[in-house]
Amino acid sequence: MHLSLLQFLIIITSVIFFLFWIDLFRRKKANILHLIVFIWGSFLLILFSLDMNALNSFGSFFGLARWADLLVYISIIVLVYFYISLYNKNIRDTQQLTKLISALAIEKWYEEEKEKMKKYKNSDFRDEFVFNIRVYNEASMLEQVIEEIISVWFKKLVFINDGSKDNSQQILEKKREEHTDCIFVILTHKINRWWWAANQTGYKFIQKYAEQLKVKWFVWFDPDGQMDIKDMNTFIAEIKKDNWKIDAYLGSRFVKWGSSENIPDSRKKILVISKLVTRIFYWIKVSDPHNWYRVIDIEALKKIQLTADWMHYANELNEQIQKNKFRTKEIPVHIRYTDYSLWKWQKNSNSIKLWLQMIYQKIFFR
Repeated sequence: MHLSLLQFLIIITSVIFFLFWIDLFRRKKANILHLIVFIWGSFLLILFSLDMNALNSFGSFFGLARWADLLVYISIIVLVYFYISLYNKNIRDTQQLTKLISALAIEKWYEEEKEKMKKYKNSDFRDEFVFNIRVYNEASMLEQVIEEIISVWFKKLVFINDGSKDNSQQILEKKREEHTDCIFVILTHKINRWWWAANQTGYKFIQKYAEQLKVKWFVWFDPDGQMDIKDMNTFIAEIKKDNWKIDAYLGSRFVKWGSSENIPDSRKKILVISKLVTRIFYWIKVSDPHNWYRVIDIEALKKIQLTADWMHYANELNEQIQKNKFRTKEIPVHIRYTDYSLWKWQKNSNSIKLWLQMIYQKIFFR
């Protein structure tokens, strides 16, 4: 039998597909999709290259007039598959980079400050709260936010300076020198890794050193001025009322309507859609799934494992709350929408990216 150049190339491609499968199987990375694409794909490629009539019959089954059309569609499917595989690999690589950056930031601070940690003592109930604050180019609001927190007697602050290009680092060091009675933990990322990485660094640090810090409650707080520190009075009142039986208190703009200031109508619509999407994909029933004003018990925090290295980190946290069956309670909070916060963190386009990433994560990422 005489093989054409095209038939020869198709057979070689099928052999390469089969070798891909063997490599995946040896590394224990193979799944049912790989089996379909590589094993059955290899078999069909060889069959069709040797018998064009079989290819025509196969194409007619799908209503295609020419076998060449079928090859085009198959090629598109294969290209999409390889794109998804490469994208998955890129995500895994960025996750590893985030882990490295976080570990270096935590290790550097601990080596410099570990002797001071041994001297930490609590003098008030509020000393049991530690604030996790991610910082990226927040010089215009950072000092004001720090003073607001300290003014109501919270003294333990963990900052993750995520590669800021402005003078945020200098402001943090200045405030640490001014408030010697407070604990300023400044974890510095050498390069910017964005919000999700900053959160991971804060979680890992407090999960590891909560006992040395002598804290029982973890507080998510933003440095852009949109969160009202007075809402902590509500959180504390509920903690005492519930007798420490709740694992996570979730801030919500919708427990009581109108609790947020200057919230744009477009933002309200996006938040409603976000709640619906979160319920469909994660089966989580909360009124405000992407509100980061939260207070969580340290023992519950230690059970959370976050790996997200893109914008769907909020949903991953919600998923962890559900997975660990945390006892939760929603608390009304006042989120202040300003021109700065809308420009900095609250862009509507971010919500669209989040939905797309969430769908990709749930369906395609492995």
